[in-house]
Amino acid sequence: MPHPFSGTIPAAIAAAGLLGLLGPPAAAAADPARGRALYEARCGGCHNQSVHNDSSRKARSLDEVRARVANFSAQLKTGWTPEEVDHVAVYLNERFYRHPCDPPLCPGASTGGLFR
Repeated sequence: MPHPFSGTIPAAIAAAGLLGLLGPPAAAAADPARGRALYEARCGGCHNQSVHNDSSRKARSLDEVRARVANFSAQLKTGWTPEEVDHVAVYLNERFYRHPCDPPLCPGASTGGLFR
């Protein structure tokens, strides 16, 4: 007599393998409004617009904005997740830097974003 799960287990293993071939799920788009709220709650007290407009300290790419946000998040022990870092980076990019930002991180990039 076959085991009651004998057909289910191989099917589950095959499905898991197929999902592995498809890769990880697509990244979610960052939410600049959420980024603004996070930034204002943790950073806005010390940072003002002049910090982001100082040409000697201006980020040269979105990757650099993200790296700086992640660095400050770690230094300040904000506990932000990578997604929250993305939210703040996209907010700052739309508000101050305006570096190219493509989907999936910035699905509305072609429409001008939140602050343009």
